[in-house]
Amino acid sequence: MLGSDRHLLRLALQAESCCFREPDLALTRMRQLLEAIAADWELVETPNELPGLRVVQKAAIREIEAAIASGQTAILLAMATGTGKTRTAISLIYLLIKSKRFRRILFLVDRSELGRQAFDNGFDQIKLEQLQTFTEIYDVRELGDAKIDRETKVHIATVQSMVKRVMLIGDTPPPPVDQYDCIIIDECHRGYNLDRDMADHELAFRSEADFIAKYRRVVDHFHAVKIGLTATPAQHTADIFGRPVFTYTYREAVTDGFLCDHEPPIRIVTKLTGSGIRWKKGEAMRTYDPGTGTIDLVTVPDEVIKDVDAFNNEVITEPFNRTVCKALAAHLDPETPGKTLVFCARDTHADLFVRVLKEEMDLRWGPQPDAMITKITGSALDADDTLIKRYKNESFPRIAVTVDLLTTGIDVPEINRLVFVRRVKSRILYEQMIGRATRLCENLFGEGNDKEYFEIFDAVDLYAILEDFTTMKPVVTHP
Repeated sequence: MLGSDRHLLRLALQAESCCFREPDLALTRMRQLLEAIAADWELVETPNELPGLRVVQKAAIREIEAAIASGQTAILLAMATGTGKTRTAISLIYLLIKSKRFRRILFLVDRSELGRQAFDNGFDQIKLEQLQTFTEIYDVRELGDAKIDRETKVHIATVQSMVKRVMLIGDTPPPPVDQYDCIIIDECHRGYNLDRDMADHELAFRSEADFIAKYRRVVDHFHAVKIGLTATPAQHTADIFGRPVFTYTYREAVTDGFLCDHEPPIRIVTKLTGSGIRWKKGEAMRTYDPGTGTIDLVTVPDEVIKDVDAFNNEVITEPFNRTVCKALAAHLDPETPGKTLVFCARDTHADLFVRVLKEEMDLRWGPQPDAMITKITGSALDADDTLIKRYKNESFPRIAVTVDLLTTGIDVPEINRLVFVRRVKSRILYEQMIGRATRLCENLFGEGNDKEYFEIFDAVDLYAILEDFTTMKPVVTHP
């Protein structure tokens, strides 16, 4: 018996069990049965002819539709950063609503910036049928709209806001369990990053484990189909959503011409780089198979380095950062197109790095505009919430210095240089960091000169340490 047959049989048996005791409920169950049959049939059988979708995105949607039709209630989609998860998700939502398979969908994001980006660059911009956007066809409630009505088809909310509502933090009553019949969780790996500093709005959570527990409580509160989207599946995501029904890796996307390849890192060698304890090749937990070029991304442990906190404390010194910035300044010609993203250990380290890099750039290239190098962290956004938008859309800043804020969901195709000045424990966070520079960018270096690869500057030997735990490796055989 097919999974879809079992799913429909369960509905039929529920209707039969109510038939004599509660005739009205039996009619409701039977109606749900007929609607489910019709919706599943239309969902699977109707060709997906939405404009702008790549073959791989259509394939991802087909796999999710098939999983839903088979009665699967927890589904995971794994697509590399930059391969169009947002377009895929919005097209999927449109098809699910149009087929009447679901009446209302919760689109759950980790941060308000990602919610605004999904609305502005997705629901309100991507053309669907008859050149109409999603918001022109259906009602979408944005962040901050706690109240929804019958016409609302999609509600965008943050994990934090839903935690407050579900766990009665405040005066708002908890939402009914049937308020949404489908939840799509964007960047569903968030909450698992072992290195991630808690932002101000997360200080109510006692620890990372507390955050994860409450995240799961939100997901499990609603009687709904849960669909997780991520570029970095791991054991934690598998525990909630199961193994991916569809996977599209970084190396596949590079081979297909949808993402940029990268060269091995330019190592900035310092005395500190050689210190500290690291995972050695051949030791336990090595899961990457160099013979086949494959890795089990679901079962690989997230934590692979034990001494990261101690090491990162050592990088917050002026002599170390002076050495790194002097070497960087020799490479970062202000006249060369593209943008640079620097990953520091913590907010105070970012302050130090910005100051020292500005001094070294001025010494190397002459006085530079103050706005060229800018710290973009949670505390910086509290003072100026336009920083991310300016980094994405304007000439300055050309160099952004961050900690964790820009690791997920921020789309800046002009980034063609990454700088590692911190170590991380998490493979998930590392792959998200790499993913910030993988997007293609046409005419970056002038008319007809596109971005073809990106560079990595590694001052802490992070690339070599995590090389055996990730598939985000150069596709070119002999770089």
